[in-house]
Amino acid sequence: MLKLHGFSSSNYYNVPKLALLEKGINFEEVVSYTGVGPKYKPEYLDKSPLGKVPALETEDGFISESRAILEYIEAAHPQPSLLPNTPFGIAKVQELAQFIELYFELVARRLIPNLLGNTEPDPAVLKDVEAGLNKAVVALAKLSSFEHFAYGDEFSLADIAAILNLPIVRGVGKRFMGRDPLADVPGLNAYCDRMEEREHVKTIRADAAADQPGFRAHLKALYGF
Repeated sequence: MLKLHGFSSSNYYNVPKLALLEKGINFEEVVSYTGVGPKYKPEYLDKSPLGKVPALETEDGFISESRAILEYIEAAHPQPSLLPNTPFGIAKVQELAQFIELYFELVARRLIPNLLGNTEPDPAVLKDVEAGLNKAVVALAKLSSFEHFAYGDEFSLADIAAILNLPIVRGVGKRFMGRDPLADVPGLNAYCDRMEEREHVKTIRADAAADQPGFRAHLKALYGF
């Protein structure tokens, strides 16, 4: 049986977790909190070389990095597919998923330490983050209308990227910008409401909430907050 190492408060962990749930694949969750530098658990570095989550344990060995894990899952368990059935459709889903990761999640992530530590960010960093998000918001509407799913008429990897990464952007925006930077993206609010009603998305949210005490204790032990 596949084993997914990581913790449910992590959106990176939840990316392959949601894919596994949507595909109906049996897997075991192994709770693994990680940190930085010398405080890594040495044994976890054999699973993920930089000590990051997630790591997927297969019968052939370990795979790290969410994107690589998704590719493995799709190749090893092709049905039901989380990709369209045409080369162009596959490319467009990957384009949208990567766009959300690079230009929303990674940009907003610069303020996550402030969000977790309840501190104010450097004004220059905040300005840079806000400018980056504003630019990405305009572009996002060109990639998806969010009429049904993120791309096309079926749930795909693009939906997983949107569901698990865009709430982080909203949280950072409301806390440090005083607004939801995604509020004016056409169709997005109704789309997000629909996605939150999906059975496996509800599971992801419930597990993340249940994990918060352990995650917070980990942060306090490692970083003091």
